[in-house]
Amino acid sequence: MLLGVRMKSLLRRTTMLCVAFIALLAAGPAAATAPSSVPPPPTGVELLAGSDFSITISWVASPGATSYNIYRGTSPGGEGNTPIASTTGTSYKDSNLSSTPVYFYELTAVNAAGESARTPQEASKTPPPVGTGGNVPGVRQGNSLIFYCKDALLAGFDWFQALHGWFPQALSSPGSISPGQSAVDMAYSSRGTMTFNDVRVGTAGLYTIDWRYAYGFGAYPGVTNRQMGLSINGGIITRTERFPITGDFNYYQHSYLQADLNRGVNHITMFAVSGHGVARLDQMTITPATASVPSAPSNLTGTPGNTTVSLSWSGSASGNPISYDIYRGTLSDGEAITPIGTTKGTTTTFTDKGLQNGTTYYYTVAAINAQGISPDANEVSVAPA
Repeated sequence: MLLGVRMKSLLRRTTMLCVAFIALLAAGPAAATAPSSVPPPPTGVELLAGSDFSITISWVASPGATSYNIYRGTSPGGEGNTPIASTTGTSYKDSNLSSTPVYFYELTAVNAAGESARTPQEASKTPPPVGTGGNVPGVRQGNSLIFYCKDALLAGFDWFQALHGWFPQALSSPGSISPGQSAVDMAYSSRGTMTFNDVRVGTAGLYTIDWRYAYGFGAYPGVTNRQMGLSINGGIITRTERFPITGDFNYYQHSYLQADLNRGVNHITMFAVSGHGVARLDQMTITPATASVPSAPSNLTGTPGNTTVSLSWSGSASGNPISYDIYRGTLSDGEAITPIGTTKGTTTTFTDKGLQNGTTYYYTVAAINAQGISPDANEVSVAPA
């Protein structure tokens, strides 16, 4: 009799567990994995002003978030407590705005456990300025033509307002040698371009294109080489011209390479290849050249070993390099300015030793001849194992 009572009690408990389990399954996977904490705020918030009087906000997804709230105001700290919109995506277009105020935005990430803290405040106006310029001829100095970057045509930028004006912008720079000590702060954009449309030369041939530039770490601590692209008359010359960090936004140095120009009018465009951009540009100088720096090495690859990385690449197709410099860092575009090694002649392999297993290293290679240094090879990342 006692055994029967116990069996009935066990049966009731088993039935209750089954019912609870079925209810949990019916509620779906979300119920079984309900978050225990609110997500962190989104990161990488960017504002893009549109010519249609809109501002598009984009951001990097927050781990564990199921949606995002957008708060807006027209004064610092005036975003209020009610979001203007919520979305499950990582961008939102705020349309039908006015050209008069500055708009201020904050974002939060949301899940079933609650709402995150707000992101740092970001501000923008709309519409963005219309790019002008690019048609001022160069100033003759000896056998060179000097073009002031303040006169260039700027386009493709994520125009944004910060400090006291829109970026990119022409501003006063103590290190500038252009009229009025005016240089262009190009700021950060993955699509930005600087174009000179009236580069006139009397003879077709090889010319040195020299850029006078400056930048500190700015918004990207650790970035030491902001590579840029160069296009001439619609054809891409390189996507990896070297712009090593100068250490300060008012301390200038030079980046240059040689390329063929047509007799008469040429169009020269510097273009961004990443969001790092080139922070400040002063002048572009065009000078006849007798010989070229090497073309960029290519097809750089890296093979991990035990505390080692073995690199190999294809040598420069032109320019007869006499050596190759190898650069290493621990983040993209963060390779040290001083090479970690050099190979002589036609040697296109290098083994980097004494590394930390499990750490990711970034590499690039540049070729050297008597004229100077080439653009970079492609960047590779490798983790010794």
